[in-house]
Amino acid sequence: MCFRLHLIIVFAFFSLTAFAHSVVEQDGFYEIEHSWKCNGKQSSIILNISTNLYDYYQNEREHLAYRYQFNGGEIPPNYYGFMLSEHDRSVLGALADEFSTNSTTEKEEVELALTFVQSLPYAYDSTTKGTDEYLRYPIETLVDGCGDCEDKVALLAALLYEMEVDFILLVLPEHMAIGVHCDGIEASRYLSFRDKRYYYMETTMEGWRIGQIPEGYYNVEMEAVPVDDTPSLLIQGVRFESQPTFVFEKANCTLELDLHNLGPGKVTRLRVHVWIVEKRRRNRLLAEESYWLDDLQEGQQRTDTLLLKSLIKENCIMQVEVTGDEVLPQSYEEELSYSRTRIK
Repeated sequence: MCFRLHLIIVFAFFSLTAFAHSVVEQDGFYEIEHSWKCNGKQSSIILNISTNLYDYYQNEREHLAYRYQFNGGEIPPNYYGFMLSEHDRSVLGALADEFSTNSTTEKEEVELALTFVQSLPYAYDSTTKGTDEYLRYPIETLVDGCGDCEDKVALLAALLYEMEVDFILLVLPEHMAIGVHCDGIEASRYLSFRDKRYYYMETTMEGWRIGQIPEGYYNVEMEAVPVDDTPSLLIQGVRFESQPTFVFEKANCTLELDLHNLGPGKVTRLRVHVWIVEKRRRNRLLAEESYWLDDLQEGQQRTDTLLLKSLIKENCIMQVEVTGDEVLPQSYEEELSYSRTRIK
């Protein structure tokens, strides 16, 4: 998918008393100006973001993926797709580069990114979007100029990912934050995870430094979640038809698979594997076939149709598995009145 993308970043330090955020829609892009304070110095950026890119993420919500909500503190499977979507890497990568260029240490660039995200006003979804849960893509948060904890964590995580900084997500009851691992941080509180120290970062409002934990979260259990940048693949539906359906007669069989890539990134080397096993003795294999499919782009929903020419046998189970590079295999199983042996 191609977008007409405009990006200009001007980075400067000057004397102001508070942050400012303005968005002006021009011919095909949003011109965003934002200023904020970091360690007593005032910083400023100008971003030009394509309206096509913003509209794409608005329309992306029509996909089934967006219906996966945060539930009981668990991260929905598509949250990483929001955080690390492949379509906004040019914008976020350029912004992250500016933070890195204007810093002399990793700690300074993390502080610059953190204070930038903190300076965007906290906003309840019910107030800004009229719904209890509305997860913004980072591009939306930049253009909207606000967000709640999930939105701001997604934006900061996207920037840290581009900076190649070691970080994890911290999931708390009704809240979310980020833990960062980098040199130079002096804080007594930290979370040990995989033999490393990760320091808490609060994104919701200004003033919280790396390692400072709001008092209300001192004794709250935090779940450490490493960021998964591999695509999430779903089988949303399977349909099988066979004509004719008489025992031991050759049949034209059609297997339809509804697939959805929640992202981030495309799924490559997609392969469908089909097994037919006996119902009562599943270790007895009657047939085995596999097929290669086209790559599935981020956010894409697609129906793939496989045509089989096979024999039919009674009382069997059809097992289907879909795999791809660096994705978890997805499986489906169906009991058939007649099963298919091998292609003739």
